[in-house]
Amino acid sequence: MGNTLGSRIRFLRDEKRLSQLEMARQLNISNAQLSRYESGARKPDPEMIVQIADYLSVSTDYLLGRTGFINEPVTGYESAQDKELVDQARSISGLDQMILQMAAQPEKAKKLIQIWELLK
Repeated sequence: MGNTLGSRIRFLRDEKRLSQLEMARQLNISNAQLSRYESGARKPDPEMIVQIADYLSVSTDYLLGRTGFINEPVTGYESAQDKELVDQARSISGLDQMILQMAAQPEKAKKLIQIWELLK
Protein backbone atom coordinates (compact mmCIF):
# COMPACT_ATOMS: atom_id res chain seq x y z
CA MET A 1 0.00 0.00 0.00
CA GLY A 2 2.97 2.30 0.32
CA ASN A 3 3.20 5.32 2.53
CA THR A 4 -0.14 7.03 1.95
CA LEU A 5 -0.23 8.62 5.40
CA GLY A 6 3.26 10.10 5.16
CA SER A 7 2.76 11.24 1.57
CA ARG A 8 -0.46 13.01 2.42
CA ILE A 9 0.98 14.69 5.51
CA ARG A 10 3.85 16.01 3.43
CA PHE A 11 1.60 17.03 0.53
CA LEU A 12 -0.71 19.00 2.82
CA ARG A 13 2.19 20.55 4.73
CA ASP A 14 3.74 21.66 1.42
CA GLU A 15 0.39 23.01 0.21
CA LYS A 16 0.17 25.16 3.32
CA ARG A 17 3.81 26.22 2.83
CA LEU A 18 4.79 24.99 6.29
CA SER A 19 8.27 23.80 7.16
CA GLN A 20 8.63 20.52 9.02
CA LEU A 21 10.00 22.45 11.97
CA GLU A 22 7.05 24.86 12.07
CA MET A 23 4.46 22.08 11.87
CA ALA A 24 6.29 19.91 14.39
CA ARG A 25 6.36 22.80 16.88
CA GLN A 26 2.61 23.30 16.47
CA LEU A 27 2.04 19.57 17.11
CA ASN A 28 4.45 19.50 20.09
CA ILE A 29 6.64 16.84 18.49
CA SER A 30 10.21 16.93 17.25
CA ASN A 31 11.12 17.79 13.69
CA ALA A 32 12.75 14.35 13.46
CA GLN A 33 9.50 12.67 14.53
CA LEU A 34 7.50 14.48 11.84
CA SER A 35 10.17 13.55 9.30
CA ARG A 36 9.81 9.88 10.29
CA TYR A 37 6.02 10.10 9.86
CA GLU A 38 6.41 11.60 6.39
CA SER A 39 9.02 9.04 5.30
CA GLY A 40 7.00 6.12 6.64
CA ALA A 41 9.74 5.10 9.07
CA ARG A 42 7.25 5.55 11.96
CA LYS A 43 3.48 5.64 12.23
CA PRO A 44 1.78 8.15 14.52
CA ASP A 45 -0.51 6.83 17.24
CA PRO A 46 -4.28 7.35 16.76
CA GLU A 47 -4.36 10.48 18.92
CA MET A 48 -1.57 12.06 16.87
CA ILE A 49 -3.36 11.17 13.62
CA VAL A 50 -6.42 13.06 14.89
CA GLN A 51 -4.22 15.99 15.96
CA ILE A 52 -2.51 16.10 12.54
CA ALA A 53 -5.86 15.90 10.71
CA ASP A 54 -7.28 18.73 12.81
CA TYR A 55 -4.17 20.85 12.29
CA LEU A 56 -4.26 20.31 8.51
CA SER A 57 -8.09 20.67 8.36
CA VAL A 58 -8.71 17.27 6.76
CA SER A 59 -10.42 14.07 7.83
CA THR A 60 -8.52 11.19 9.36
CA ASP A 61 -9.97 9.03 6.59
CA TYR A 62 -8.22 11.23 4.03
CA LEU A 63 -4.88 11.01 5.86
CA LEU A 64 -5.18 7.23 6.13
CA GLY A 65 -6.03 6.79 2.44
CA ARG A 66 -9.60 5.63 3.06
CA THR A 67 -10.91 8.40 0.82
CA GLY A 68 -9.48 10.55 -1.94
CA PHE A 69 -11.63 13.49 -0.91
CA ILE A 70 -9.84 16.03 1.26
CA ASN A 71 -13.08 17.51 2.60
CA GLU A 72 -16.16 15.34 2.87
CA PRO A 73 -19.52 17.02 2.31
CA VAL A 74 -20.78 18.35 5.64
CA THR A 75 -24.45 18.83 4.79
CA GLY A 76 -24.95 15.52 3.03
CA TYR A 77 -25.77 14.74 -0.55
CA GLU A 78 -28.27 16.58 -2.70
CA SER A 79 -29.91 13.38 -3.87
CA ALA A 80 -29.57 9.60 -3.91
CA GLN A 81 -28.07 9.97 -7.39
CA ASP A 82 -25.36 12.32 -6.03
CA LYS A 83 -24.51 9.81 -3.28
CA GLU A 84 -24.28 7.03 -5.87
CA LEU A 85 -21.93 9.12 -8.04
CA VAL A 86 -19.69 9.92 -5.04
CA ASP A 87 -19.59 6.22 -4.09
CA GLN A 88 -18.67 5.31 -7.67
CA ALA A 89 -15.93 7.95 -7.73
CA ARG A 90 -14.48 6.55 -4.50
CA SER A 91 -14.16 3.12 -6.09
CA ILE A 92 -12.15 4.34 -9.09
CA SER A 93 -8.62 3.02 -8.80
CA GLY A 94 -6.07 5.80 -8.74
CA LEU A 95 -8.57 8.62 -8.26
CA ASP A 96 -6.90 9.76 -5.05
CA GLN A 97 -3.54 9.99 -6.86
CA MET A 98 -5.17 11.96 -9.67
CA ILE A 99 -6.60 14.41 -7.12
CA LEU A 100 -3.17 14.80 -5.51
CA GLN A 101 -1.60 15.45 -8.92
CA MET A 102 -4.30 18.00 -9.78
CA ALA A 103 -3.72 19.80 -6.50
CA ALA A 104 -0.01 19.94 -7.27
CA GLN A 105 -0.68 21.40 -10.73
CA PRO A 106 -3.57 23.87 -10.35
CA GLU A 107 -3.29 25.30 -13.87
CA LYS A 108 -3.75 21.86 -15.40
CA ALA A 109 -6.61 21.20 -12.99
CA LYS A 110 -8.31 24.44 -14.12
CA LYS A 111 -7.98 23.38 -17.74
CA LEU A 112 -9.48 19.95 -16.94
CA ILE A 113 -12.42 21.64 -15.20
CA GLN A 114 -12.96 23.91 -18.23
CA ILE A 115 -13.01 20.86 -20.50
CA TRP A 116 -15.45 19.11 -18.17
CA GLU A 117 -17.76 22.16 -18.22
CA LEU A 118 -17.78 22.06 -22.03
CA LEU A 119 -18.60 18.35 -22.08
CA LYS A 120 -21.52 18.34 -19.67
